[in-house]
Amino acid sequence: MKTRVVLFTFAMAVTLVCRTFAADKPKTDTGTNAPVITTAAKPGEVVARVNGTEIKRKELDAAVQAYTFQMARRGRPLPPGQSALVERDILDELIGRELLRQEGSKHIPADIDKQVQEQIDQVTTQVGGEEQLKKTLAETGITPDEYAKRVRDNVIIRVAIDNAVDKEVKIVPEDVRAYYDKNPDQFKQPEMVRASHILIRCAPDATDEVKKEKRTQIDSVRALVKGGEKFADVAKKFSEDPGSATNGGDLGFFGRGQMVPEFDAAAFSLKTNEVSDVITTQFGYHVLVVTGHKPAQTIPFDQVKDDLAKFLKQRKGNDVTRDQVASLRKEAKVEILVPEPPATPVVETKPVEAPAK
Repeated sequence: MKTRVVLFTFAMAVTLVCRTFAADKPKTDTGTNAPVITTAAKPGEVVARVNGTEIKRKELDAAVQAYTFQMARRGRPLPPGQSALVERDILDELIGRELLRQEGSKHIPADIDKQVQEQIDQVTTQVGGEEQLKKTLAETGITPDEYAKRVRDNVIIRVAIDNAVDKEVKIVPEDVRAYYDKNPDQFKQPEMVRASHILIRCAPDATDEVKKEKRTQIDSVRALVKGGEKFADVAKKFSEDPGSATNGGDLGFFGRGQMVPEFDAAAFSLKTNEVSDVITTQFGYHVLVVTGHKPAQTIPFDQVKDDLAKFLKQRKGNDVTRDQVASLRKEAKVEILVPEPPATPVVETKPVEAPAK
């Protein structure tokens, strides 16, 4: 972990947790049982000081939970007995984050208030609205003011990193093309479909009476669509998947295996604009329509070159950021107030780096 700069934050942690509370699409259960953030037993405990600024237990625990959640979602839960080592590594990253915040505070962007509000608005939309954000903040023990401050710190840190990277990292078109040509497998896109659905929720262990009632509801909804009403309008009115209902049931494009098996099989067997029969999954009853289809292909260079350039710059920028943190730490007064973890070797498997497609 110490070979990269992750910079976990309250804002990042809260965003992850909010998304777990937000509406779930009918995706396959990974079985990871990824934990959500809980309030620390001693949230006010000081775990480190950086030039006199305190890092508290509450922030460290939130960052550890965010990392644990991310790894579990990737199917790579933390090995037993390594929580103390992970905690220390993440504390080191929080120290690096604080050093960058202090450095960035010397050059605060003039439009910082606007940037902070834009980020808060974006997260609010992602998690399903202001009330959902407030609810999750309350459940995680984070006040709105504290959250806003952390978002502000994130903006300051990001600008500081961006400024340093812009000065030292230059990606030329030849670099981008060379990476594309040397890594053809990274740009292969499997067959994908775009679908919209209407969900009437029904738990697998519901009584026969409840199942009959829910099945009657979805049959009525399907009849409206087959009778000529617009699928999106019916979804907005009746679907019980709030994550997609506001978008007319649209789930976007997805590949095989990304949805639960019953949903997946139906989506990839339908013709474009064909309305499905009622589909039963662990989430309840669905009606879906396929609205687009992409055959398996290699994504053309012109389509990915801009994102690929950003990826290469970010990868080189990680080295710049590490060097910057190391330099700042040499000049800083850093006090770590928690015990050293046991000297057990950490076996880490790193994810394969790949540009966003």
